Amino acid sequence: MYRKSRGFVVNLNGAGMQKSFVILSLGTAVIFVLAGILFASQAGRGLSSQQVGKMTVAMSSGVLLHTMSYEIPYFEAVQKNEGNIDVSSLAFRLITSINPKDPRSFLGNELPGFSLFDTEVLVSGKELALSELPFESSPPPEALKKEGDTEKAAPAQAETEKPMEQEVLSTNGKKVFFIYNTHNRESWVHAVPEARAKNNPDLAMDSETNITLVSKRLSQSLEKNGIGSSVGTTDFTGRLINRGAAYALSYAESLKAVKAVMAQNRDLNYFIDIHRDSLRRKSTTVTLDGKSYAQIHFVIGMRNKNWEKNQQFALKVHNAVEKKYPGLSKGIFGKKGGNGEYNQSVSPNAILIEVGGVDNTIEECYRTADVLAEAIAEVYWEAEKVDAKTKPKRS
Repeated sequence: MYRKSRGFVVNLNGAGMQKSFVILSLGTAVIFVLAGILFASQAGRGLSSQQVGKMTVAMSSGVLLHTMSYEIPYFEAVQKNEGNIDVSSLAFRLITSINPKDPRSFLGNELPGFSLFDTEVLVSGKELALSELPFESSPPPEALKKEGDTEKAAPAQAETEKPMEQEVLSTNGKKVFFIYNTHNRESWVHAVPEARAKNNPDLAMDSETNITLVSKRLSQSLEKNGIGSSVGTTDFTGRLINRGAAYALSYAESLKAVKAVMAQNRDLNYFIDIHRDSLRRKSTTVTLDGKSYAQIHFVIGMRNKNWEKNQQFALKVHNAVEKKYPGLSKGIFGKKGGNGEYNQSVSPNAILIEVGGVDNTIEECYRTADVLAEAIAEVYWEAEKVDAKTKPKRS
């Protein structure tokens, strides 16, 4: 009996070792599979900061602290107070791209029209609900096709504004900013009879009273701050209507104009595409010191491989606005869907700014344009100072 018992123990230990070996082998295989999936599309290259950013966003503070504690012992004590690490939840998010706390991650891949799915909050002053995320809807055909509607502006030309009163700082006649409107006929409910009568924001499109007025005001305010700028006057929407082309091709049209003016004027280094959002008034308006303003937010096209440089410029302007007018800027949002690039590959200083929404008044948009010009001027002149210091002095 003793020998049998002893033999049984030996066999049991052998089975345990075999089981451990199988578990270890499977675990190793899983690690290799995950590593292969992660790096398969990045053969020959290291992880980009965008990919690292995605992974860190998916990690909780506990996971990050635990990882950092391997190199910095101080974080080991801090990490103990953060609770346990949910490794399974982290792995699930990294592998499936589904976040149980965000319904967009369940629906976005299944519903083609679920445009909010492709919006990432890069910088925000407050926690935003899904209903507060920026949203830009395509206008219905009846909002675009009007009797006698034709393209009125010369293609790929910049309108030179008359210089206003100059401050001490000046670009000395050089036009360094180009401001344009890809969706140039975006208007407001109060300005379009059809939209006002039906209270339908999608009908707020007009060939005369539209977002181009805000671009002209921004240009004038920049000139007042000593910065030379020009405004593109091309009616991109009119071009598409005349050709019977889809509204989705708007950015392809505006990119042609941007490249044309870049070839004409090599001093241009900053490019701002001004839009208005489709959200209603309560989500696009803020009252500061007794005056109402159209809120702004910045959109960064994350399909541009150098999008982080555009984000850096947007962040500087966002911070300058928030420093003087807290709450005026809703933040910076990254977009992968739709166009996903928004002409921002032409320059690290190319950004898209949404000024207000369909219910804001022109006066509110003008107030915001003036504030925005002050912030942009502050960022621009600061960059010029840094650039002047880094340039070698001539002997």
